Amino acid sequence: MNIEQTLKNLTTDEKIRLLTGDGAWHTYDCNGKIPKICMTDGPHGLRKVAVEKHGDIENSIPATCFPTACAAASSWNPEVTATMATAIAKEAKKENVAIVLGPGTNIKRSPLCGRNFEYYSEDPLLAGKLASSFINSMKKEGVGTSLKHFAANSQETRRMTSNSEVDERALREIYLAAFETAVKEANPTTLMCSYNRINGEFASNNKHLLTEILRDDWGYNGAVVSDWGATNNVVKCFKSGLNLEMPDGSGFHTKELKKAYERGEITDAELDKWAGAVLKNFTELAEHSDATTPTEVDFKAHNDLARRLEDECAVLLKNDGALPVSKDRDIIIIGELADNMRFQGGGSSHINATFKKNAIESIQDAGYTVIYTKGYSNDTDVTDTALAKEAIDTVLKNYQRNRTTILFFLGLTESYEGEGYDRTDINIPGNQTELLEAISGIADQKDIAVVSFGGAPMDFSWEDKVSAILHMYLGGQAVGESVADLVSGAVNPSGKLAETMPLDIKHTPAHRYFAAPHDDVEYRESIFVGYRYYETYNVPVRYPFGYGLSYTTFAYTGIKAPEVFEGNDIEVQVTVKNTGTVAGAETIQLYILPEKENFLRSAIELKGFKKVFLNPGEEKTVTIPLNARSFSVFDVDKNSFATIAGVYTIAAAASVRDIRLKTQIVVQGGKYFRDEREPFLDYFKPQPEGMDISREQFEALYGRPLTNFRNRRRGDFDLTCALGDVTRKSLCGRIFRLILNIAIGFMFPGKKKTDPSFKMLKMGLEEGNLEGLIANSGGMISKKLCDVLVLNANRHYLKALARFFAKKEA
Repeated sequence: MNIEQTLKNLTTDEKIRLLTGDGAWHTYDCNGKIPKICMTDGPHGLRKVAVEKHGDIENSIPATCFPTACAAASSWNPEVTATMATAIAKEAKKENVAIVLGPGTNIKRSPLCGRNFEYYSEDPLLAGKLASSFINSMKKEGVGTSLKHFAANSQETRRMTSNSEVDERALREIYLAAFETAVKEANPTTLMCSYNRINGEFASNNKHLLTEILRDDWGYNGAVVSDWGATNNVVKCFKSGLNLEMPDGSGFHTKELKKAYERGEITDAELDKWAGAVLKNFTELAEHSDATTPTEVDFKAHNDLARRLEDECAVLLKNDGALPVSKDRDIIIIGELADNMRFQGGGSSHINATFKKNAIESIQDAGYTVIYTKGYSNDTDVTDTALAKEAIDTVLKNYQRNRTTILFFLGLTESYEGEGYDRTDINIPGNQTELLEAISGIADQKDIAVVSFGGAPMDFSWEDKVSAILHMYLGGQAVGESVADLVSGAVNPSGKLAETMPLDIKHTPAHRYFAAPHDDVEYRESIFVGYRYYETYNVPVRYPFGYGLSYTTFAYTGIKAPEVFEGNDIEVQVTVKNTGTVAGAETIQLYILPEKENFLRSAIELKGFKKVFLNPGEEKTVTIPLNARSFSVFDVDKNSFATIAGVYTIAAAASVRDIRLKTQIVVQGGKYFRDEREPFLDYFKPQPEGMDISREQFEALYGRPLTNFRNRRRGDFDLTCALGDVTRKSLCGRIFRLILNIAIGFMFPGKKKTDPSFKMLKMGLEEGNLEGLIANSGGMISKKLCDVLVLNANRHYLKALARFFAKKEA
């Protein structure tokens, strides 16, 4: 396409209209002058709606549901995300989808984030590498991607109005690093900005983020697209680096852009630049990719692929001999999660799966005699006395010591986690743990194995009551078949945790500051996220980062590295041998341990990894590269990464707490620009129960005044405020909110308040900002109405009345 000539053929109105989507899922075609493209959700499967309607998470065409990101990350294998992306791309082409909205690579700041299942890891290196392989693989198929959600989008609570206050080092080293890796190694077609503010500015109009870092520093040349309804102050958004607003906003923002153009706030040169970016990044994709050519898809083969991928993702957390189960043993299966299996999370990534074979049928097909008892219901956490008694009676009647294995299925049910809402603790439903307690009083511990499910860390304090724990995460539609593969020993588990499993929520670094009931979200833990906190402050955990068992054993027999690092890329070689009796895979994790410093620095950091498959007795040497970034920190004084000189330990490990081999290397570089021990003393004290940092010290580290959105007063309310905050300030608003809640009930007839789609919509309306609601309501919520609500909240009652009766939209 000749972009310059095409721009000449477009009217000013068409150029303005081109900057926002057409409906919920398409770009605008400028009255047929250019091709439009379709984009859909799809981090772990295609969610193309059957009838175009944003917000309908259940009305989608059948597609393969692959293991979610939380599961895929546990494979520690970029080939897993690459293979998955290839298959999703084929299904996308079948449906004429040009861009798949994924992958998500936000850092898991807290186990309580309701959307953790859609993200990879608490570590940016692992997350970035897995995202890069996904993007590159999809690109080879001619399908675009949308790397999301940029950035510091670490909670669902008030996600549309909250302000993530992150010091620059933590931002660059932790929360942006995975995005940086994916941008530089894969150059995604689009990058999706998040809803939240980052350091005072909404992501959609954050020039520091979208232009200074993303484009000027990283060299990104793709397109920035808003999350659906994330645009605030649309003119500022495009001036800051946004390229496309999605969805179309019912014409609201198009009108705002046209008014700004007519007022001279937007020049013709700017308009041509912005429209040209859409033409370059979107219409050229439609013209030159294979995504516009439908292809046939073998859904049975894709289901088999989902099964093989999940086989590599499941993590064996404990095994005192109960697994694998010998074929001469009978199996009692307890728990509804074995029948109505939870294999994905709720929200915009929810897939209408093509196949669903549960674990009961799959284990029977593997050659076992199976007795199933429901035990509890998935849709409640209250014990059903009749179901529990039936399960106990089943065990009493059929359990034979040393001849029967009890497989107890438990985990987080769908009301516990999902898009739009966060968890409040790491507990699993009480009806499950109460029943497990009862069963453990009947059967020998060595005959009980747990198969667990969930999208984020959960409470495993019951681990001493069972012999084995096989954690499946949310493993996609073939998870039942994968359970059978792993329980039977047909496949050897090789997953490793991509996040830490804590002992208790109070031991997590951000628990004091996570998901507060206001918009000021202070990241006081700074760089000490996940294992960086646990290892630096010697905090005990349930299962450490990188941990996972196998049915075989591995010996680390050698490590080689240069003695000096002078700035050029180097290689570290590690030799590993399978010393067991069955084939298996081991992930060699390479960490660096710096000397103790007088500035904030983690005691240990992951810098490379490699998964290797070995037959019994087989030995292999793997090579893992390191570079200057491996020994660097972000120097806020120079606004760049700087290699810090010193003697470092390079460690080859089976987990962050299972270091097998060490060597030392002398790194040539500079010094950090300041001594931080005295001004930030709290960070150098013991922190046994999460980071406890004074607001004064964090503000000094943050380097600017902290915001105070939580204490809005008369005159402070505007269209960027949450509907719930505005409506609570006036009788008019409370009446409107009551009517809205009644309407939501009619939209979900027969559904409980714990239903994920109900919770997502209710939280979205309550916590969504007014400008986003105007744009996404399809005309149901007008700007005039929102202006009236704002004026009422600010106690400008006469102005509100005048605005209500005004004939024209402002």
